[in-house]
Order: sequence, then structure tokens, then C-alpha cells
Amino acid sequence: MKNYLILLCLILGMISCGKKSSIPELMGISDDSQNPYIISSTRVGSIARGTNIHQLYSIFPAKQIKLIKNKEGFFNQEFDDYNVYDNNGKLLFIATPEVAGDTSSFINRIIIRDTSFKTLEGIGLNSNLGQIRDAYHNINYLPSSGEIVVSVPKVSTNFLINKATLDDSWWDNTTNQIIEKNIPDSAQIDGIIVFWNTKEAQHIPAVFTAAFWNEMLTKLITWCVIQLPSIAILIILFVSLLRALRFTIRKMKKLAINKAHKAENIDNNEAEKRINTLTGIIYGIGRIFLWVIFLLILLGKFNINIAPILASAGIVGLAVGFGAQELVRDFISGFFILLEDQLRTGDWAVINGTEGLVEKIELRTVTLRDSSGVVHIFQNGKIDTLSNMTKEWSAIVLQIGIAYKEDTDNAVMLMQQVGDEMFNDPVYKELMLEPVVISGVNDFADSAVIIRLVIKTKPMQQWAVGREYRRRLKKVFDAKNVEFPFPYRTLTWGDSSNPIKLKIEPSDSDPK
Repeated sequence: MKNYLILLCLILGMISCGKKSSIPELMGISDDSQNPYIISSTRVGSIARGTNIHQLYSIFPAKQIKLIKNKEGFFNQEFDDYNVYDNNGKLLFIATPEVAGDTSSFINRIIIRDTSFKTLEGIGLNSNLGQIRDAYHNINYLPSSGEIVVSVPKVSTNFLINKATLDDSWWDNTTNQIIEKNIPDSAQIDGIIVFWNTKEAQHIPAVFTAAFWNEMLTKLITWCVIQLPSIAILIILFVSLLRALRFTIRKMKKLAINKAHKAENIDNNEAEKRINTLTGIIYGIGRIFLWVIFLLILLGKFNINIAPILASAGIVGLAVGFGAQELVRDFISGFFILLEDQLRTGDWAVINGTEGLVEKIELRTVTLRDSSGVVHIFQNGKIDTLSNMTKEWSAIVLQIGIAYKEDTDNAVMLMQQVGDEMFNDPVYKELMLEPVVISGVNDFADSAVIIRLVIKTKPMQQWAVGREYRRRLKKVFDAKNVEFPFPYRTLTWGDSSNPIKLKIEPSDSDPK
């Protein structure tokens, strides 16, 4: 009978309120709580300690709860923040469970957002430090990144004070500790966080506790179980892609060379040099691309957000573009060297006055080795003059000197004969592109008549052909008694003296 009377009184009380909304109605909860805005060590409003997310949805309508996923902490760990609103859309508090994505997980943190919430002692967001000191005797002061944390174990609550509202007298740089008495009573409370976890409620790093290491070990084992297999697969995939890239480049190179060999109007050596240069550049670019993708994915496996890294890379790239114009110029020059086929690996070239064999061409540099074995490296952007001595074909120009007494027509005939013999020789016919071209008498030197000739050869073969031509010409000139010039010297004894006539007679000791 007593219960029925109580129920009747409640019904009459609700009817007497008319259309006025009560506090529980604004919060969207039933009126079974004596104080819907209470803050204590066991309850925040209608949320009791030990409430899980599933139960939260039974207390508040789903339309008044909004899930926001965040990442916090050193390990960039994911957290689920459940924003809880009243019927009018006003944010009441933010509830965070221990485990993200698990609705059966208990709520262990509540961030108060509404000024209506107060402790039994009347402390809320509108309170100051003096009121906290009057209400509680056991208080801990702890520094944080932007706030001073006033921890009250009695209510398992941290009250936050913004450092920016205080002067510097509250901190002792010598002892690295907070000077509590220098924090004024008028310091306003900036935030309230209720922790239903002893370690977090005290806001004390438990680095040296067994619980901390057990938690870290658990997280490490969980991470290894979840992430290590995917990282292993990623590494295997990366190595496989590198091998596939190398295999593909080799096949492309082989196919291109075979196609060049079948083409009648393409020089095989020239084609191979061009193919080697381009495939080397493509392979290098492909490796860089794969490494970048691999590292970005690997960072994601360690819960490192790569979006800021990519944004920073864009900004850094822009800054480097302004600050490293020489580097950009090198890359652009190298690109056009390859695009215009100015130089290939294996060419013999003269770069800025230095002659040698091109060993490597990259987008930034060209590596040259001279005949003495010295390696020269040139930045592409600083190449002023480039002479390719083996582009498509080569030639050697010989200046052959004969004595003034010799018949030049006869000498030219013998020189042409030697050239024709070489051109008809099966060995040198493969190296010579055209018969020897003799220009004729080119100069009158001090002791010789100079006859000029040109031999056009395949790239890099001009020196071998030139050496063989000189060897054969020397043998022919010796056989035909054609004299190679050597200096003559006439001795005189002054302008007034006549030449001295000498007669050389054999002595008695000379053999008859």
C-alpha cells in the first residue's frame, strides 16, 4: 500500500509540472537518480562506475550519443570518445571506454563539459582553486603539457588549471617542482576529468611499476601478433617486387637488343649502348618508387600517420626547390641528356675538356674514366661543352708525312692501295664503314710533305683501325723505298766563311 502511495505522488507531481521540462527530461534519462549532475568517485550523473558502452546506450537514446574516434599517447593508440548530449543538443560529457571498438568495455574516463555537474562539495567548472582547497585536504599538484593538474583522490577527479592564466612563479626551475603556495586561490578551473582507474586518476606515470611493464608487454605481444605477420608479408612482397622489377628490366633489355640486331638499318653497338643507358635509369627510378611506397606502408604499420609526412614532404620539396636550384638544374639537364640521346654509357666523350669513357649516366651526374684510369664525375648542370666522339660512327684523321724528294702521286697511290687492302680484309671490313678517303697534299712542313687521309669506322674502332693502317703503310713504304721524313741539318761557319770541304779516306787499319 505504501508503494502505491509513493507512485501516486510521483504521478501527481509530474502532472503538476505541466509542460515544463525537468532536468532528467533534458538529459533524456529517467527520474530514478536523486542528483543527475553529481560527480563522485563512483558516479557521474546517471553513469555509475562499472558501466559499459552497451549500458550507456540503454541510459541515453542513441540520437544523443555521438561516437568520435581519436588517437592518443606514445603508441598512437586508438580511443573511442562517446559525446553525450541532452535533448536540446547541449554537450554534457565525453565518456571513453578502456578498449576501443568493444561495447562491453567499461567506461574509465569522463570529461565534464556542462557547468551543471558538481561534486557533493559543490566543485564544478565554475569553481576556483581556493574552493577546492577548502573542500578537500588531500590534493596532488602535477604538471602537464598545457595545464596544472589538481588531482583529488577522494572523488577520483582531476581538475585542470590553464598555465597561460598564471605567472611563472608557480614553477621552481632548480628543483623542477611545483610551488603550490604560489598558485593563487583565484585560479579558475579549466577542465574536469573523472578517472575510474587508480593509475590514471593519480595522473602519475607508472614507468617503474610491474603493472606498467605488464601492460606494455601485453601491448607489445598484441602488436606482434597482429602486425608482424602483415609486416613479414609486406617485406616478402617488397623483395618480390624488386626481383620482378629486375627480371622485367632484363627481359625488356634482351628483347630490345634482339630487335635491334634484327633491324638492318640500326647499328648493334649503338643500340646496345642506348638500351643499357635507358634500362639503367628506369631500374633506378623503379627502385626508388618501390622503396618510398614500402617505407610509407611500413610507417602505417607502426601506427604513424603518414598524411602529415606527405604534407610535410610537399612543403619540404617546395623549399628544396628554392634552396637547391643547382640540384634541380642537374636533374633537368640530365633528363635532356637522356631524352636527346646526347650521351650513352660506353661512349668516348670529351666533357669540359676532359676526355674519357662514359661509365655511368645518372639524372644528376655523368661519370667519365680517362685513359689513365682516373674517374671524373661531372654535374649535369655544369657541363658546358660535351663532345661525343663515338656517336653513330667514328673517324680517324691521319697526317702522313713523306720526304720532299718523293713523288707525291706515287705516295698517294700506295696509301690508297693500303686502304683498299684493309677495306677488303674480312677482319677490318667489319670495322670500317667506308674505304679510305685521301684528301691529298695538305701541308708543307719543315721537313715533310703532309698528305691527309680520313678513315670512317664504327664507334670506338678508329684507334684500332688507325694503328693497323700505320703498320701496313710503313711496310709498303719500306718495300717501295719511299722515305719517311727526318730532319736535315746544314752547318755553316758564319756569313764570310765558305763551306769546308771534307774528304774522308780510310785509314791503314780499316779493312780493305
